[in-house]
Amino acid sequence: MKLKKSYTLLYLPEDYGPTRQIKISRWAVVSCCVVVLFLGALSSLYFLGVRTGSGWLPGGSRLQRENRALVGQIEVMEADVGSLRAEVENVFQIQNQVALAVNLPAVDEETFAAGVGGRGSFEFGDAEVPGLESVLEGEGGFAELGQELQRMVRQARIQRQGYQAMLDTLDARELVRDRIPSIRPVDVGWVSSRFGLRKDPFTNQQAFHRGLDFSVRLGTPVRVTGDGVVVAVQQQRGLGRVVKVDHGDGVMTVYAHLDKALVKKGTQVQRGQIIAKSGNSGRSTAPHLHYEIRIGGRAVNPISYILDSYASRS
Repeated sequence: MKLKKSYTLLYLPEDYGPTRQIKISRWAVVSCCVVVLFLGALSSLYFLGVRTGSGWLPGGSRLQRENRALVGQIEVMEADVGSLRAEVENVFQIQNQVALAVNLPAVDEETFAAGVGGRGSFEFGDAEVPGLESVLEGEGGFAELGQELQRMVRQARIQRQGYQAMLDTLDARELVRDRIPSIRPVDVGWVSSRFGLRKDPFTNQQAFHRGLDFSVRLGTPVRVTGDGVVVAVQQQRGLGRVVKVDHGDGVMTVYAHLDKALVKKGTQVQRGQIIAKSGNSGRSTAPHLHYEIRIGGRAVNPISYILDSYASRS
């Protein structure tokens, strides 16, 4: 369509005012059309860019700005994960040193690194949570962080189990240690007769002495030398008044020639607890305490088990 050189617009007022003519050149009409088309196209591009995330807008679209922010966060997280990885490795080395110190096998490098698995879920504490790999799907930053975090969580679980095994072992050893008779049964006095062959004070003949005799005053406190259970409080020929304590694993201690027992059969006792008063009962020439350690029913030398000179230091 060929444009005219000019166009005339007629203005007709509603009242009886004069009619006016406005003459517009062809170039003015073309310029207005071009401006309207340009503004329409610009508006369309703007809304299209907002909806599709295209980056032609100043500063990028909202999605591009969010992506740039996420990239920055990933970089910070990668630095934090790197620091955490170094700490996990340091704890692993310390764990193995502690394990060797308590005579437990160290965790080898391959076992420690074997926490990496497939997708799915893994335990964290008592909870079951989705695998980080499946949560952080995608390529690059998030997926790699997910794999690394998943590996460190599983390695932390290996370390937790290792330390728990150490605590269990130490608790068991402490329990056994507390049951071993390892202190003197009296705080005072001196050993008047040792374990082994000696001259019997009544017959003057060689006889085997099954324990240690502590020369003490009448009524001296007698302490149990290890944790256990009282299995006998009785009067026994030759030994007089006796208290016997079972320490488990076939270990028993015997306290004889007592003046008074302060416990009953079935009483749970702890190392260092006063269980009797020394005396001069039974076949005895003077106040003293006769002390025996029996293993599997056989008397052994108590001096080999006394690690502390005085019971009150236990």
